[in-house]
Amino acid sequence: MTITSTHPYAVANPTAEDKPPRLFIVLPAYNEGAALSQLTASFGPALPHRSFQILVVDDGSTDDSMSILESARVPHVDIIRHPQNKGLGEAVKTGFLVALERAHANDIIAVMDSDGTHSPYLIERMIQLIQEGNDVVVASRYRYGSQVVGLDWFRTLLSHGSSWVFRITNPIFNIKDYTCGFRLYRASILQKAFQTYGDRFITESGFACMAEIIIKLNKLGALFCEVPMILRYDQKVSTSKIKIARTILRSLNLVRRSATGGYRQQS
Repeated sequence: MTITSTHPYAVANPTAEDKPPRLFIVLPAYNEGAALSQLTASFGPALPHRSFQILVVDDGSTDDSMSILESARVPHVDIIRHPQNKGLGEAVKTGFLVALERAHANDIIAVMDSDGTHSPYLIERMIQLIQEGNDVVVASRYRYGSQVVGLDWFRTLLSHGSSWVFRITNPIFNIKDYTCGFRLYRASILQKAFQTYGDRFITESGFACMAEIIIKLNKLGALFCEVPMILRYDQKVSTSKIKIARTILRSLNLVRRSATGGYRQQS
């Protein structure tokens, strides 16, 4: 099914607390080609006993990503289309809102990169940690047992530097990786975030949005946990979408705003 997103305001359904949680997997995608169809097909084997739905947010792709995905006919996949590229932040926001329209408060919403560098086989372990009481579980590059394969030394240095900047300026218990795009959220904490911040919950358009989400959820009292991740950058087929200079500047601006109380709740 293909949906054209208009960013409707949405909150999680408060009912059905006694039912097993369902899983909604949000995949922001821009020109990911064959990697996207391969990734979506891998969720079935990775989650054989889990009820899940995949929400691919096509952020204005100009390649054949979506036609490849549609022809693959992978079950449980809905495509939500942005007519034009709006950036990662808007794609994640769209995915959250569509998921929250369908979710109950105790359901789980996952976000992953669409380029095949994140393994779906880590999801079950992350779900267990949500069910144990955490609101957000982050697949971390900085925990014992994690590995990053195929990333050049410069990007590795920037990654570690970014981690330390956020850990010093915005310390959050149990969080070392503020920018990884692989996370699981309890639907109710995202509901609370949209009720609190409204459309200002995610304002960063680029990769800095991932740190913004963590920082704002922390202000709402969310409980966090991390699991070690193996990041297979050597399996990435598409070219990187990160604009390094812009991402650094946006991240520094994010640090400044968070340190000076620049995040306002909606009135």
